[in-house]
Amino acid sequence: MRIRWATKDLLIKIVYYGPPLAGKTTNLRQLQELIPVQHRSDLVSLDTEGDRTLFFDLMEVSLGKIGGLTPRVSVYTVPGQPRYKRVREVVLRGADGIVFVADSAADRLRENLAIWHEMLIYMKAMRLCDNPVLLQMNKQDLPNSLRPSQMQGLFKRPGKEVPSIAAEAFQGKGVKETFSRILSLVVSAGRKS
Repeated sequence: MRIRWATKDLLIKIVYYGPPLAGKTTNLRQLQELIPVQHRSDLVSLDTEGDRTLFFDLMEVSLGKIGGLTPRVSVYTVPGQPRYKRVREVVLRGADGIVFVADSAADRLRENLAIWHEMLIYMKAMRLCDNPVLLQMNKQDLPNSLRPSQMQGLFKRPGKEVPSIAAEAFQGKGVKETFSRILSLVVSAGRKS
């Protein structure tokens, strides 16, 4: 978190990270519908022909005051496709909090864990290891999805808790809770430092 003293803004960067088609952009689209227009920017997406995230999605959110400061939250997603590994690294830089959006489908577990471990390596290299990470177990509505109790113990961070939320982002379930929780974790971590 950074403070822009001239305008009394508290600048926060949240990154939604995860494998392709896990629901990162869907989360932001749902947030866009949930947050009143006067408190957010339009969602900016750089998509491929197949309507998949190419570089990133971005939405700015303004919230009520905290300690006399106005939080201004920049919310990004990263592309999940393997060829955009470098883009994921660049977008992650400077993140105050990370939402890892995991696809709960049993056959996507290996891919989820590969991207998770990649993220942890980048976090270590960027000295982001103390920053909060929230696991969103998305697509819980699908018949082949792993239950939250099956997934929670698989996503580990050395010496850190990984809080989690079950979600069905396409239906809007768990989207607001995920966003609220990561913001709470970021603000709490900022107060401790």
